[in-house]
Amino acid sequence: MRTRRIPGGWPGILLFFAAARLGAAGADLAQELFDEGRWAECARESRRVLLSDPRNETAALHLAVARLRLGGTDEEPLAALTSARDPEIRARAAYELGRLNWAAGDPAAAYPLLRQAFLETRSQPLSLRSGCSLNELLRAFPNLGKDDLALVQSLETCRPLWSRALRAECAAPRARADRGGWLSAPGKWLVSFYRTQIRPAIGARCSLEPSCSAYFLAASRAHGLLGLPMMADRLVREPSVVAEARRPVPGDGAPRFADPVSDHDFWFHGGGGN
Repeated sequence: MRTRRIPGGWPGILLFFAAARLGAAGADLAQELFDEGRWAECARESRRVLLSDPRNETAALHLAVARLRLGGTDEEPLAALTSARDPEIRARAAYELGRLNWAAGDPAAAYPLLRQAFLETRSQPLSLRSGCSLNELLRAFPNLGKDDLALVQSLETCRPLWSRALRAECAAPRARADRGGWLSAPGKWLVSFYRTQIRPAIGARCSLEPSCSAYFLAASRAHGLLGLPMMADRLVREPSVVAEARRPVPGDGAPRFADPVSDHDFWFHGGGGN
């Protein structure tokens, strides 16, 4: 009696479609959590989606914004998404990064990002938020828009659509905590010089998350001049952290491994290390 065998390729095909359906369900759940503002759950679900689909730009955006809402300061994931394939992902990332730069006291960096969001998006809520934010930014820094008369005219046209609540939401963001005070200025200058003059020529090379420049900026903001030795320690540690590969970070491209400032400043708070 002959037995009918299942072709060898079928289990793999069935597994592929099952994983795809689970990934789609996870993406839907992440979107629902994002819309509800449940940031911790959204971040967790977005990581799950990225584990099965590292190229999922929507999940990457959800994770980046959730981390931001939870108090994170790493700009690099949002900066990468401003060049995403999906124009709506680009626009939302530009909006969030623009607000982040404004909060950090860099309106010149915030302006082109908010402008990008306003001009690229086809989403009415994002168009209203980015336009209203741009208007508030230009009220505080009118020189930023002096050569962009067409944009200023577009904002004037949108003005009747901005409710009082929206204006309050889009007002100047609260400055991010900078415990390092003026002592953090050298770190900010060095990172700014590196990002504008050096990184465009050599590309992103750091294998850790946050990147070395973001780590240095966060360490300087938190601990002032002590950010310098912390950065030197980071550069010495990087090969060993990569070799251990203990905490991989989901994402596209070369593997990256988690190494936040909070793992290495326990001495500052008088606590014990991990």
